[in-house]
Amino acid sequence: MVRDHSALIALVDARMRAPLAWGEHDCVLFAAAAVKAQTGIDVRTRLGCTWRSAKGAHRLLKARGGLAQATDTVLRRIPLAQAARGDIVMVHTAGQDSLAIVEGALVVAPGLTGLVRLPRALAQIAWSAECEA
Repeated sequence: MVRDHSALIALVDARMRAPLAWGEHDCVLFAAAAVKAQTGIDVRTRLGCTWRSAKGAHRLLKARGGLAQATDTVLRRIPLAQAARGDIVMVHTAGQDSLAIVEGALVVAPGLTGLVRLPRALAQIAWSAECEA
């Protein structure tokens, strides 16, 4: 599968200043949007992203075994060292796990007032953005 990196760049540019909004622009939905931009495959519905609050997101993800296990249901884990531009990683910051998109030496994820870039060294788990329809 050939990934559309220009679509990924356009997604990041379009959301650069978008504030965190649960159920609209949070880490899970941003990761799902990145997968769709690159591959055309919509994993959002398979994740059941129906929350409207942080509490709702945590409740639904907890019921699915946590963020990592929920992500495992739609994406294939890969070794961290193999994660390439556009792949999805889980980072632990500010006392919680979040999904982010690999850009290279940095990863990008939604923050309170827009996207934030973090060191790739914070990544704990990686998934390929390439998934089956």
